[in-house]
Amino acid sequence: MTVVARSLDDLDRLAFRLSRTIRTQYPQLLAQGFTLSDLEERLLPFRDVRREMANGGADAFESALLRLIAGERGYLLTDPELQNACRQALAFPSPTMAMVRSWATSTLQLTQAGNPSGSGASVTIPAPRPSDEHDLFPAPSAAATPSAPVKSTKPCCRFCDNRLPEGRKVTFCPHCGMDQTKRQCPACSTELEAHWKFCVTCGRSG
Repeated sequence: MTVVARSLDDLDRLAFRLSRTIRTQYPQLLAQGFTLSDLEERLLPFRDVRREMANGGADAFESALLRLIAGERGYLLTDPELQNACRQALAFPSPTMAMVRSWATSTLQLTQAGNPSGSGASVTIPAPRPSDEHDLFPAPSAAATPSAPVKSTKPCCRFCDNRLPEGRKVTFCPHCGMDQTKRQCPACSTELEAHWKFCVTCGRSG
């Protein structure tokens, strides 16, 4: 990949994070592609990506994600209608992914620009295969994980994953300052109570 003179922005960071995640964790998606829902919920969830972005806010994340899906800089290939919908959403003062929610099952795929390793990803979007959806993100096999460390059960911040103080009521994280009694909808970024199961704005399951 040719080195670009300009500085990286959040769009570049999302694209490179996506490429790295797919190549290292889900290499089958290079050929099979993935859905818009997969992109938001598994491949580029806001909680995991925010720390890599120059502007860690939810609004900046949604705008950068819409730019990525719209095909800006050629990182992703997807349905032209979805690309147009993303461009229309970006024209609003506060664009959100909720504006393109009807394309949740639309197929996206990394292009050569979005896959700098050159691992042979095709730029042809395959037809959706509902019967294969459960195989796109297989659970690790038992043989591959016996030596994996056991995840700590001690309380951690739902936003930055740092350890929270034990033996006392904690409302705000001492590391990032985020309210532990609230969380954000992964679809529209509406602030939700921790115990709510669905978003009060877009109805998305939390």
